Amino acid sequence: MHPAAHKAIAESTFRRNVYNMVPKGAARVLDIGCGNGALLLRLKRDKGCRELYGVEMNQGVTRAAAPELDGLWHLDIERDDTVFREKQGFFDYILMHDVVEHLYDPWYTLQKIRSLGSENCVYIIATPNLHHWRLQHEIMSGKFPYGHGLWHSGHLRWYTPASLLELIVIAGLRLDGMFLEIPDDVPQESLKPAGEVRRVEFPPREFQAGFDPERVYAVEYPKSVAAYMPVFYAHKMIAYCGKGHLLMEPVPMTYNCTTLDTLRKVLELPFDVYSPPPMHPLVGNWC
Repeated sequence: MHPAAHKAIAESTFRRNVYNMVPKGAARVLDIGCGNGALLLRLKRDKGCRELYGVEMNQGVTRAAAPELDGLWHLDIERDDTVFREKQGFFDYILMHDVVEHLYDPWYTLQKIRSLGSENCVYIIATPNLHHWRLQHEIMSGKFPYGHGLWHSGHLRWYTPASLLELIVIAGLRLDGMFLEIPDDVPQESLKPAGEVRRVEFPPREFQAGFDPERVYAVEYPKSVAAYMPVFYAHKMIAYCGKGHLLMEPVPMTYNCTTLDTLRKVLELPFDVYSPPPMHPLVGNWC
């Protein structure tokens, strides 16, 4: 691997948890929204992965990765069908780290991305969690400060665990595991509270130092939300998926509200703040 590739790895966000979900020696890996390709390069260098492909709109950032990859498309996955024409059913791993929140029509686009995977393909989707306490605190303060990080001005869509699961099922994928990325400064007892929890404070008590007491808010729930508490501490969610049953042929959905609502009623997913889907906290340095 040439020096520029090593440099790209060293200077980039690790994306540790997604990296850990791809096994050694994996092949036919597609990273959609690959940026400078650092995740693919790390998989190649440190895990011996092969047949690595990327999709990235910004051609300028992929110079270091391009010679090391087996394929690279510079395009908008929502507007250009080149990849779908060339690689139907080809990939065994499809990575989408910080992608679905940027999509104009995530339902339709994810349905099409499904077709790129083999029958045993693994789809790994990471996205910000709208229910993270910092986001909720800003909203409760009457603010929605688009800018950097979780508030990135390119984020068009926002998800909670239940709404992300709904997107996945509508896209014809099967959820095999939902993971929560949680910083290592969160006390373990906050993630597994003893007894019922009906009052939730934003910020949580352990993070209220430095906040104006008048800017500390609380929600009183009529039932316990103890099982949901890890969600309030999670920056991001990671969905580990397989290929499931496609409910309908892919069609644009952004303005097809009736179809989307009909699908929601057909699915009748039972998850909410009182009964969340099964989730696994990943506590630590996820960057």
